[in-house]
Amino acid sequence: MKAKDLIGVLNIFNPKKSLLTQEELDNYFVERPMGLVIEIENYLRSAEERVKLLFTGHRGSGKSTELSKLSSLLSDRFFIINFSIAESLNLYDLNYVDVLLAMALRLFQKSHKHNVKINEMLLQDVFDWLTNEITKEMVIEIPKEASLSANLNLLALKIEGKFGSETSSRTSMRMKVEPRLSELIEKINLAISDIERKTKKSVLIIVEDIDKTDLDKSRHLFFNYGASLLKIDCRVIYTFPIALRYSNDFSQIRHTFRPFVLPNVKIVDRQGKRDEPGYQTLKTVILKRMEESLISKEALEEVIKLSGGLMVELVGLIHGAANYSLTKKKDVIDLESVHRMANEIRNDYRALLKPEHYDTLKRLKEDKTKKIMNEETVQELLHNLSLLEYRNDETWGDVHPIVKSLLE
Repeated sequence: MKAKDLIGVLNIFNPKKSLLTQEELDNYFVERPMGLVIEIENYLRSAEERVKLLFTGHRGSGKSTELSKLSSLLSDRFFIINFSIAESLNLYDLNYVDVLLAMALRLFQKSHKHNVKINEMLLQDVFDWLTNEITKEMVIEIPKEASLSANLNLLALKIEGKFGSETSSRTSMRMKVEPRLSELIEKINLAISDIERKTKKSVLIIVEDIDKTDLDKSRHLFFNYGASLLKIDCRVIYTFPIALRYSNDFSQIRHTFRPFVLPNVKIVDRQGKRDEPGYQTLKTVILKRMEESLISKEALEEVIKLSGGLMVELVGLIHGAANYSLTKKKDVIDLESVHRMANEIRNDYRALLKPEHYDTLKRLKEDKTKKIMNEETVQELLHNLSLLEYRNDETWGDVHPIVKSLLE
């Protein structure tokens, strides 16, 4: 349902929340001009191999919403396990063992939730392996009267809690799992095979938020341990930091995984001329969520321009401007409110940009080709969102519109 007042705008325009439910997708999802979700859907439906994909784009570009839509489209053919590693793991201390163990735990949790009756002997084997070999020295109480599937589900939840919050537990489990990684992968693959037999669907695992880790950890994960991630015997999608596409390691990574890039919505071309399809896409995103009478025409234009086609910025600008308008007892979002919020965002960028960042941003701003080069500073700028990537026939980039005034 559309927002009818500014209180409703605050609730619906939440920059920290993706569109996850079918109702939210039905009400608010807007297909992008390039139709990437349909491309990935067709690829997964037609691929006979158990392919491993990388899904990348800027943080806040809308990857979670697009993956949610993809899951909706594929639910007839696939048993889908979609989860965020940020919910169960420590993003600042992440390695490949963590990712594989999290995939295993989520696989058993999802099968329990959907009442998929995995072979009892396999469940018992996994439960004994986790309790006797991996968490033996930890205090994890599991009631004995529940079913084996319920106990394994509860054990998985408690392991995730310890893994995410306790450094000592995380270190201990890694030390025990790593030399026995082949056993873990074998148990995952046996479970996948059994789930596929019982559901008559192929398993698809979607691992989100790896792109939110720092660049070194992401590079280490996909470059050094890509072979381990390939051993899971089902189709998998991993999110991936867009900045690593401009590293020397990416040529090897792309031979291991099939990459798909979600570009920001292009609102101007390289010469600064307005891109009408992109502009209309963002306008539709806004007006699907709120009545047009709640924002002035000038404010609507400015929000779209200042967002740079980055979804999280678009939603955040509307949310912040609505809040400021309410504070000033206004009934609509006006240009002053948008500029007030944009200035807050600009101050955040001012605090994080380094002197060398300014030099690179100024050079890219003046470069008519807008070509993005393989440089460490460019990777940092892509990662912190002050440099945004776009696509048409080829890839190019430009300075975030809110950041541009800092270069003057």
